[in-house]
Amino acid sequence: AEDRFYNDYPCVIISGKGQPDVATRLFLNKVRSALNVPILGLFDADPYGLKILSVYMKGSKNMSYDSINLTTPDIKWLGVRPSDLDKYSIPQQCRLEMSEHDLKTGR
Repeated sequence: AEDRFYNDYPCVIISGKGQPDVATRLFLNKVRSALNVPILGLFDADPYGLKILSVYMKGSKNMSYDSINLTTPDIKWLGVRPSDLDKYSIPQQCRLEMSEHDLKTGR
């Protein structure tokens, strides 16, 4: 938002600020259905970012009964991918080491 990306590229920028809530998931589903526009996503390059992407794409166990309305299965993952860290020479001081818990979550 600070770079005013939206001035150069017509878009709507939405932040779920962590785990996506029901309202955000429902809104994205409705935007995709009603406007037939692509939904693009940026997520952290760690197990938690991938988990968040998975909730947007496939839903959550707790809300599985309403997944038809709460998922965006065709969301396009723009990044950040773990391979991007080396590909774009992201400095080590900008990266966080994964803990044992992070590694366990990723499995």
